[in-house]
Amino acid sequence: MPLLALAAIGLAGHVQPARAVILPATTIDGPSEEIVGFGGVAMAEDGSGGLVYLKRVNGVPHLFVSRYVEGHWMAPIQVDHCRLVSSSAEQEEERKREEKGEHCKEAFAASWPRIGAADGGELIVVWATPFATHREKPVYELLGAELGPGSTQFGPAMIVDGDIEEATGTSSNLTVSSTGQADVVYRVVETSNVSVRLLRPGDVVERVRVAHFDGQRWSNLGTINRDPAVGMRPPTQANAPQIAIGQTGNGVVVWQEPDIDGVARIWARRLFGSTLDYVMPVSAETFNGSSISDNADAPSVAVTRLGQADVAYRQNASPGSPLPGPRIFLNILPNGESKSGAEFAGASIADEAPGGKSASIGPPSIDIDEKEDLRLLYDSNGMPRVIEGDDHGLTGALSLGPGFAGPEPLAASVMNPQGGGVSAWPSADAQGNPAVAVREDFSSGAVQTGLVSGGAGGEVGELAVGRSGLGDGLIAFRQGSFGNAAIVAAQVTSPPAELIFSAPKTWVKPAQALISWQPAVSADGPLRYSVVLDGQPQITPAGATSLRLDPLGLGSGRHRVQLLATDIAGQSTLSTPSPLLIDGEPPVVTIARAHGGSGVSVRVRKTFTGIALHDVTVSFGDGHSARGREHFSHRYARAGTYQVVVHVRDLLGNTGVVSRLVSVR
Repeated sequence: MPLLALAAIGLAGHVQPARAVILPATTIDGPSEEIVGFGGVAMAEDGSGGLVYLKRVNGVPHLFVSRYVEGHWMAPIQVDHCRLVSSSAEQEEERKREEKGEHCKEAFAASWPRIGAADGGELIVVWATPFATHREKPVYELLGAELGPGSTQFGPAMIVDGDIEEATGTSSNLTVSSTGQADVVYRVVETSNVSVRLLRPGDVVERVRVAHFDGQRWSNLGTINRDPAVGMRPPTQANAPQIAIGQTGNGVVVWQEPDIDGVARIWARRLFGSTLDYVMPVSAETFNGSSISDNADAPSVAVTRLGQADVAYRQNASPGSPLPGPRIFLNILPNGESKSGAEFAGASIADEAPGGKSASIGPPSIDIDEKEDLRLLYDSNGMPRVIEGDDHGLTGALSLGPGFAGPEPLAASVMNPQGGGVSAWPSADAQGNPAVAVREDFSSGAVQTGLVSGGAGGEVGELAVGRSGLGDGLIAFRQGSFGNAAIVAAQVTSPPAELIFSAPKTWVKPAQALISWQPAVSADGPLRYSVVLDGQPQITPAGATSLRLDPLGLGSGRHRVQLLATDIAGQSTLSTPSPLLIDGEPPVVTIARAHGGSGVSVRVRKTFTGIALHDVTVSFGDGHSARGREHFSHRYARAGTYQVVVHVRDLLGNTGVVSRLVSVR
């Protein structure tokens, strides 16, 4: 699809201007009547990742994953292909069966798939499946499986939670750290529990649970509700719990739960590996001194490596509310180093959406980088609204790009730690055909937007964005209604952001011109490198991290050397020039007659580097010699022709010999 808009502003820093590219969409599977669900997309910092979806096999929905490796989507593979195993003996037995090619087929239907990614191509998925019946109704369990680095098949399923009842509104949310640790939050609606007090009509008995994966096994951390004895609002996509973890494996989980008065608020807990911390209130209970009695929903959370958590949520506003209309609120849990991390700082309105009580506000999507800058995306009356902020507060709000489209359009926005990021939302092209709008923000402040679509067209649903943390992102979604749906993915690729190379800092001989560099960090590797000398690329072997320049192409003087890195998408980044000082010539010797024609003068000069005076010698041809100076003068005792021989050497070791016949009278 063509780009809708492109703003070009030069980037400053270690590299020359470079642009990220919104690539055309790829249809992963379909359109097909067998595709019955989509579970999201994930991307690791090294650029690997994958997406997960549901597709019927022999009439039964099963789990399929398409891996993203070195810039390419791989053919989908089935995840739930083997029976459930739990003990080590069963796992070993299953491994032997797979080695023999004896793959079994999981007989039960899969639902609620989610995916996470870690470096090295590691993928982790969770899903629900029925395993028994109770009172003629299916009873589900939550399962997980891992595709390890270098593997081509997922391992056997592991139990995450052995009983999630009927899997009503499970809405799993999975997050994975770069080290391969994972956490999942999900809901369990208990249909047979009649001991819980239901505060509002339609409320249900619901448990919000968390499980932790340490790289080897899943451990269930149990129910995290503030008050399990109080009912919850019926599960919807907009009130699903959310979880985020940092690279250290610590994180924050947020969820919706009514307070004692029956008003649904947003709550949070910190996670420290497999340990749950205490419950903290997130949402505001009052505004301008008056109570807020409308439900808060749609929580979105992001955390930094040090543990700061930013939570955005939607606060509804009915007639009589102290709020002028529905609003997006923001609350921050400090990292504990600069400020106390024991409680949230206090919820405040993130943006003033126009329209009063009739305003339309979509669920927010928030992300935060390691500098604790934030970016928040949401639907404001059908238009994309991006709010930015830093440690001094919110810095501005922008509306840019195609409008939102859909009944409850969900936005997805992720941030690049170097600044900028990737946002996506359901939209439509100029003819009204459904598509996904993609927006790429650059650290310089420049922005580009585009529309992508795939399959046979049709409605867009279940949109998700995964990011590498290096400015690259994967966007995936279902396109087309069930019965003719396709799974579609697009990429936003960013050139290598920083090139670090070294060249000699002082004058060197041509044979000593060695250029070396560190492999650039990129999510679109492997990279190709080329050393550029005075604007001309030099032949650089693939996989090399150093190059000794051809001495024959290096004249003495000042040169410019740069490093060019090109990723698998063809995007290149050129470093800023570095001076290369080459001196391959010996000192210059001048011999002239002096003393009225009865003698000679010898001068030694050097343009770039110094002269090694102790190696300068002169033989005047009459048995006399001298050394150690730049200027020599000699008078001959008698007329005649003499051979003057001068040996010179500079500080780099360039040597020369000059021999000349002189006639004196």
